[in-house]
Amino acid sequence: MVSLTKSSEEEAQRMYVARAELVLARPDHRPLARLGPDPDPLQKLAAAMAAVRSEDGELADVVVDLVPVPDRQVDRRRRALMRRAEQRGPSAYGERIGGGGSAWWDTLRTAVIEGSSMGGASKGRAQSRVPRQVDLADGVGKFVPGEPVFAAQVLLRVEATHPARARALLHQLLGAMEVFSGENRWRPVGPRWGAWRAYSNTWWRRRAFDRRFDSGEFAPARRQWVTPPEIAGLLKPPTRHCDAMNVARTGGVVPPAPAGLPEWTGQRGLLPLGQVTGSAGRTYLAGVPERDVLFGVGLGKSGFGKTEQALLQFLAMAYCGYGCWFLDPHGAALERSRAYLTHPAVRNRVWEVDLAKPALEDMFPCWNPLDMSRRRIEDIQEVVGAVVGAIATAQGWGDGAPRARTILSNAVLVLAHLAHQLVAAGQPQIQPTLLQVKTLLTDEVWRAEVLEHMPDRVRKFWRVTFPKYEAAAVPTITNALDLLETSLSLTAFLGGSVSSYDVRRAMDTGAVVTVAPSGTGAGDNLISSLLIFDLFMAGLSRQDTPTEQRRTFFAWMDELAALDSAGRGFIAKIFEQLRKYKVRLMVATQMAMRLSDTTRQAALQNQSVLSATAADIDEARFVAARMPGVDPETIAGLDKYQYIVTAQLHGRRSTPFRVSGVPIDQVMADYYDPAGLPDLESAIDLSLRRQPVHKILAHVEFLDEQISDYLATRAPQPAAAASAGSSPVSYDAGTDPLTDTLILPVLKDKDA
Repeated sequence: MVSLTKSSEEEAQRMYVARAELVLARPDHRPLARLGPDPDPLQKLAAAMAAVRSEDGELADVVVDLVPVPDRQVDRRRRALMRRAEQRGPSAYGERIGGGGSAWWDTLRTAVIEGSSMGGASKGRAQSRVPRQVDLADGVGKFVPGEPVFAAQVLLRVEATHPARARALLHQLLGAMEVFSGENRWRPVGPRWGAWRAYSNTWWRRRAFDRRFDSGEFAPARRQWVTPPEIAGLLKPPTRHCDAMNVARTGGVVPPAPAGLPEWTGQRGLLPLGQVTGSAGRTYLAGVPERDVLFGVGLGKSGFGKTEQALLQFLAMAYCGYGCWFLDPHGAALERSRAYLTHPAVRNRVWEVDLAKPALEDMFPCWNPLDMSRRRIEDIQEVVGAVVGAIATAQGWGDGAPRARTILSNAVLVLAHLAHQLVAAGQPQIQPTLLQVKTLLTDEVWRAEVLEHMPDRVRKFWRVTFPKYEAAAVPTITNALDLLETSLSLTAFLGGSVSSYDVRRAMDTGAVVTVAPSGTGAGDNLISSLLIFDLFMAGLSRQDTPTEQRRTFFAWMDELAALDSAGRGFIAKIFEQLRKYKVRLMVATQMAMRLSDTTRQAALQNQSVLSATAADIDEARFVAARMPGVDPETIAGLDKYQYIVTAQLHGRRSTPFRVSGVPIDQVMADYYDPAGLPDLESAIDLSLRRQPVHKILAHVEFLDEQISDYLATRAPQPAAAASAGSSPVSYDAGTDPLTDTLILPVLKDKDA
């Protein structure tokens, strides 16, 4: 029973071989067909091989061996062909001119008719054999002077699971070779007895065939010489005209990596790109000098490695000590990166803002765009511009809601003044937040209490202009702010009075910031817009720092098309203005053509690293126009994790070159430590001063009353006094997450 099963398995695994050697059917000076690239002669061969079931172990091989023929041998062959043509005499349409008999009979007949002498006969005979030039060319055939010649050996071999199937596949290959038929053609060697075609499978040919096939020995069955135009169709790679699906594509012509492209081994000062092959054939991980990187753009299909490349760069620059900021609209990429940020060398610099659905016990950072800590009263105009611009852009107001923009601007102005007064009075823990904008607009009593402490120039709008606006103007603003209150994560993130999230501080201290606004629902656009504009304003604020003291800060934005609607205009300004403040923005998107004109033009105008993977043909044409020498079809046909990159290198633009993506789990494997995630969480709690969500919500619940109660204890200030005190104040305030106690601010006037 066991032996029968074993025999059955061996029978099932047995493979049958069919062999055929091809030779030229006519004399070898007769040419095969000279085929061009369209149609591609390999199309039929690929179609024949498509029937091979490789999963069952079947194989089909077409082996072409070529050996150059020395010129002296070709010359001898050419002279022999010319002599044969001369002996034949003149001909036309393949027939000899002068009759169907021999040259001797023609001469004798001419001598008898004309009565010529034997000398005349000899002369006529000689003249009758002088060939024309066309006869000489026809006799020499393809062996014209100057054309290289090769001796050819063509072997076809098929392995299949059944002998009939092996013969059928071999006949398909033989049929595909008929495409080369011209004046000459390929035919198989071997006996042909009736319907029996053994070819090279006969016992007296099989051993020599297998020896030549396995060892590469060159011993064709007979002499057969070919020229390059005849055989080129078998030697070239498939062209774009060969559309068979079972063809391994070369991916088009892309220059090798430039000679000056440095190798990246983790050293500081290089932005990694991926694996490249240099002009000498050496493969290595390459990088671009950080001083040559201003902005970067990555384009291509979803799932083809853009985010993986961005994560590699993000982690590499973080471990090199640079400040980093990564905005991921979906959060999946940042979740992958967490286990690579647990190393002691970097975890104390990590900030994490994950706005996915939080639990009440989760630890959350706070961000108050109205926080006037470490700000002067002159900075209020920047706060108003940032908040109003972000909300207006997220809501798509444009120029279509001037009343809403005016009301919102004045509301933010009031709250910013109130925040500045509270900071100056040592009460930063009750500063108003964006959530108080709605209270200011809808609660007349609360608004009146606040306005009593405002300068006359601030109160004038609310007493004179605001009552004249139609009531329909206010809901335009409150509807936008309702998005904040309907999201638990946004309420927790934006509900704290004192900001622990501060991008400017991240820039100055080299923090590693990850931001994932996903999970906020309809508020995604609003919070993304606020975050992007805050990045822009933080970069501009670095003008107060000498150039040599500004630390380079890298920012990444994934899925730019999703963020563009939220940060339209601001993203373009980052590309245009933040270079001088050492902020380097790297973006990735599936289609550049889907971006707004302003963002797309700014990104492509100012980028110093352009990376493209596979894309739709229309998008590929758009990208190829910015990559000289690369065809759109080459870009459209790129495989996963394959990119074509052009970069600024030592002050000059490089030619496009091919880059292979490397996953972070290979490059950063030494830093992968999931066991260190609890330590990372504790480090983030300290560096970002995170608080429990339920505590932040309790603060939000009573903040209106706390502000009102505090103002009730303060006498209304005259206009002059309310507007005085433009000196900057700075303090350190926050909540210690370990002791859960409030750290009161220490007021520091410049005169102290």
